[in-house]
Amino acid sequence: MDHSLTELVDVGVRCAQSHGVLLDSVAASTPRDRLPTLDTTASRLLDAAVPAHPDAGPYDPQLRLLSPHTLALLGHASQPSVISDVLTVAKRLSIALHRTGDYMSAWETANAAANLTEQPLGAEHRLVLATRSRAGRALFRLGRYTEAELLLRNVRTAQERIFGSDDADTLDTSHGLQLVLANLGRREEALTLLKSVVTGRQAVLGAAHPLTLRSRASLLTMLSADELTANSDTLLSLPSDCDLHLGPEHTVTLGARHNYAWALYVLGQFTAADEAIQLVCQAYKDRFGPDYPIALAAQQLFARTQFALG
Repeated sequence: MDHSLTELVDVGVRCAQSHGVLLDSVAASTPRDRLPTLDTTASRLLDAAVPAHPDAGPYDPQLRLLSPHTLALLGHASQPSVISDVLTVAKRLSIALHRTGDYMSAWETANAAANLTEQPLGAEHRLVLATRSRAGRALFRLGRYTEAELLLRNVRTAQERIFGSDDADTLDTSHGLQLVLANLGRREEALTLLKSVVTGRQAVLGAAHPLTLRSRASLLTMLSADELTANSDTLLSLPSDCDLHLGPEHTVTLGARHNYAWALYVLGQFTAADEAIQLVCQAYKDRFGPDYPIALAAQQLFARTQFALG
């Protein structure tokens, strides 16, 4: 490689960063009948580099390094099958970035990937819509609620029309949209949508599926004290249900405990809420570090319970 196009960089991990023109030059010097092999091989390498099942965790600088390679490959791949494979990797990479708290990179990756593949695959291709949904979820985390609502609502409308309201992708977008609506102060609309997601996920995925349990746990943050009391038999046992089906260390279980502490706070059970959120704070700190977004949210609730207790 021409060293004038390559430099050593340190983005949390020391590595060599090469100018994007190198990919174009390699492709240009490859016989046309061999380009599919080049693209397929690059797709396979990227697929192996991205976590197969992205989970919440501390910031990982190596994930960001994969985004420009993924987008560059999407930009010049010509076979629909290869484009679909790389878009699947791009969506998974966006999820991985999102779940490590790198919301800007998650949005940039998903948005660019959807834009690059809209023409060759079609704007209403399942993968293109699902990738746009991920972009909307990242916009929400960036605080860009108005943009997030518009994007997620448009995606959900298309998914409902093409795949149906109980399709797994439609339900995923709906779960993201209700988060936005709740933060825009439209509680009743958000709650109605969330309840429909819970019902749909129970029917499609089953009551013990992590996504079903996550949506049920979200209800703990949406309901008033009276509503929580009326549904206490099914909702306040959620941490135990998650322990049983997913295990005590699962991300959804930790989230359910966090939301359970909030529900106790809303119910005025401040001592119990304080004890519960202290355990969550420690678990988040041990797993994610003290500055991870969810860890900060737990610390905020801990401050509220401490204040309530004087």
